[in-house]
Amino acid sequence: MLEIFGRNVEGEDWQRHRKITTPPFNERNNGLVWTESLRQAGDMLTSWIGRKDKAISSTAKDAKTLSLHVLAGAGLGKFYTFQSASDILGKSNSMDYRESLYTILQNAVLVIMFSPRLLLLPFMPSKLRHVGKAIAEFNSYMMGVLAEEKEMVSQRKPGTGNLMSSLVRASEEEVHSSTLKPSIGNKLEATNHKHGGLTADEILGNMFIFNSAGHETTANTLAYGILLLAAHPEWQDWIAEELDCVLNHENSDSWNYESVFPRLKRCLAVMFETLRLYSPVLQIPKYTGNRDRYLEINGRGHYIPRNTLVVPNAIAVQSHPRYWGEDANTWRPSRWIDPPLAPGFTLPRKLQIEREVMHVPVKGSFIPWSDGPRVCPGKKFAQVEFVAVIARLFHTHRVFPVPEAGEDSVSAMERTLGIVKDSHMTFLLQMRDPSRVRLAWAAR
Repeated sequence: MLEIFGRNVEGEDWQRHRKITTPPFNERNNGLVWTESLRQAGDMLTSWIGRKDKAISSTAKDAKTLSLHVLAGAGLGKFYTFQSASDILGKSNSMDYRESLYTILQNAVLVIMFSPRLLLLPFMPSKLRHVGKAIAEFNSYMMGVLAEEKEMVSQRKPGTGNLMSSLVRASEEEVHSSTLKPSIGNKLEATNHKHGGLTADEILGNMFIFNSAGHETTANTLAYGILLLAAHPEWQDWIAEELDCVLNHENSDSWNYESVFPRLKRCLAVMFETLRLYSPVLQIPKYTGNRDRYLEINGRGHYIPRNTLVVPNAIAVQSHPRYWGEDANTWRPSRWIDPPLAPGFTLPRKLQIEREVMHVPVKGSFIPWSDGPRVCPGKKFAQVEFVAVIARLFHTHRVFPVPEAGEDSVSAMERTLGIVKDSHMTFLLQMRDPSRVRLAWAAR
């Protein structure tokens, strides 16, 4: 499945791909992520509080819609108005970027089992043909965007800063060329490709990896984070204190990425603590390749033989008392914030919040984005998106679980926490049925 659209940064030739695919994840793109995440979160909040039934059971699905829209905007320069996922999908005979990618990701097993051409054969069941159509539509859509970027490059027009635009230009810079030329078939092959540039198929392959890796991982983390905050109102108070300090009562339209994002450390702490206990990827396979690898651990050298698969258990190390204390299994976002002064010294509350610093864990004890030279290039993309969404939602509102018949508010929060813990592994860790929690949002 990882090479369905072309070779990419996850393949054997990862170092060449990595050299080209890392630069597009830059501060200019992070600014786009910030702006679009704020817009989508604002629209999502408006849709929630505007419903006749104030009890929202679609939090997880709506987080997926939001994440898709942020990827479309910051990744491809295509912008959508937020709508609930149920209002978007399956409403027309043709698929756009959102529906085609959603269909591919929701049917990952079928995509792995069958080739795209086989899925489109007329005798295949309609569901399989629908998946095949999604693959073809997604490929066609991405090729169209790539052609647009190729035309802009040929005319020496400046890039827009989205991932596709930056990736095309980074590849061009790698081969010291300003144009792309057509090759046999529906491909665009970089001139002097032997010097390290990416072919059209490789550009599409990497864009698909960015989309697939960045969609449900961030969406799931948002869903977990929102439900955990609903179950723990004291942590809503904690981040609200930071939001009031940093943002005052300013409209979100004035929140500047460069000046605001670095100051929202508590919002980022909520993300880190959620990932620590509910990381989307539980195990991170590593392979030694065709040579022995040397590791030094606690001052002792170790050799891992060639052709060896090593699978670190992320959740085990991220919840180990050795690194996280006796309450390692407790969701406590404040563990990520170090006080600005030594014990016994105090500052005015606002100044203290401003001077808080993020805790740096023991190396290797927190690896939701992997680590080392193959750390996820979209790490900060995800952080910026999460922080922007949480800030926009909780700057003006609070959330609480709606009690069921016979429940009080405490019982409803306990039930919510139980539903969060009732998680299972498909391709990613996710709650088994988050729709069982109905959330209500109220102005604070």
